[in-house]
Amino acid sequence: MLARETVFEADCLKAFKPPIRVILPKMWRGGVIFASPHSGNVYPKGFTSRSSLSLKSLRRNEDAYIEELFEPAIAAGAPLLSARFPRCFVDVNRAPDELPFEWAPDAGTPTPRAAAGLGVIPTMLSEHLDIYKKPISYRAARTRLTALYHPYHDALQELITQAGLEFGSALLIDCHSMPGFAPMGSRRPDIILGDRFGVSCHPETIARVEQAFRQQGYSVTRNYPYAGGYVTQHYGKPRAGIEALQIEINRDLYLNPVTLKKKRSYGLLAENLKAVISDIIKGQPTADLLAAE
Repeated sequence: MLARETVFEADCLKAFKPPIRVILPKMWRGGVIFASPHSGNVYPKGFTSRSSLSLKSLRRNEDAYIEELFEPAIAAGAPLLSARFPRCFVDVNRAPDELPFEWAPDAGTPTPRAAAGLGVIPTMLSEHLDIYKKPISYRAARTRLTALYHPYHDALQELITQAGLEFGSALLIDCHSMPGFAPMGSRRPDIILGDRFGVSCHPETIARVEQAFRQQGYSVTRNYPYAGGYVTQHYGKPRAGIEALQIEINRDLYLNPVTLKKKRSYGLLAENLKAVISDIIKGQPTADLLAAE
């Protein structure tokens, strides 16, 4: 079984080369960084053939088109980092030790997310559906962390460090999408901003981003039910000059939930996001420019 699993895993990792995408702007402005951890849409056969779920079901947790929607950040003067692998394969918005007890019994009590199969190597979808027909091994999980998880965070840390050196500070915008409607059926706001309830960025920063969205006509709330995940919590250290802010965009604004294709309204959202991205970058107090190598 392990030999067969090794072949399947090798097939997956080959499909994920390179595992991440980093595009630098010609001129970096203000030390702003945009990242899309959940828009990866490569689903190799070595993965789907072992899943008990259809490709459409697996894609339900994907932040479809978020990388594309935030791509104007590059021309506006900010780097864009994205993962090519899907979050149901490896979730980089989790701590590296968020593993179930059977994989890491020496780590102590697993987090509630890891215990529910929603850790760094998910085994369940949020709908309590098993991803795999048969359990995968801890060996495969460790290999994924080495090949995919750590390269993403190494690249992100490198961008943050470079921003700090060149601008004296960094602002990480972690870009996500969310289901359009809550479980009880009510429509969620257009935008939810997460700053870990005031911990991961300065109050002025989140207020400025909120205003940028409101100027484009969007409804905006903060922190509920999305306050920011591991990335926001881990990297957001305002006192050290590193701010992190999570943006959740309501998929009902641009995505057909059945076909997973763009709605006609996608174009309007894309145009409005261009203006929001520009406002975020121009609003950074640092006015220096960095010519990206």
